[in-house]
Amino acid sequence: MEEKVILRPATPDDLEAILALQQTAPGAASWQPADYANAFADAAGLCLLAEDSVRARVAGFLVGRLAADEAEILNLAVAPGYRRQGIGRRLVAEALAVARQRGAEKCWLEVRAANRAARDFYRALGFAETSRRRGYYRDPEDDGVVCLRLLAAGPAGVSLQGEPAP
Repeated sequence: MEEKVILRPATPDDLEAILALQQTAPGAASWQPADYANAFADAAGLCLLAEDSVRARVAGFLVGRLAADEAEILNLAVAPGYRRQGIGRRLVAEALAVARQRGAEKCWLEVRAANRAARDFYRALGFAETSRRRGYYRDPEDDGVVCLRLLAAGPAGVSLQGEPAP
């Protein structure tokens, strides 16, 4: 049976599935239910869900925030059985497209310094490491690497970094 993963806005009804997925993703931020509730209720929030419509399973999620001309990716996770299938890339591309539509010119995120796979992933998506926040993460303690991607598109839908705009 072929899997069909669709992206859609996440809602409070998805909270239980998001929390369960978060537990399987050690690189994701460990949020509490109230953190997600705040994101769902925030007009500046951006909550996306990747859902396997054939199996009725959550394949991934992304939570972000938009403020003025900036966006921020706050949390991203992909379920173990769906990793390395482009779902994380699709979630980030959709978030960047929505951010652009809402007037954002740049997108920020923080990633654990020790999470080399995530750092490589974001670099491949056009994010540049700009600074480091010492001791930013807890359990386990780790530095946060701050990353930035410019969103302003140039001619023919090409981003300023020279990659196709998502």
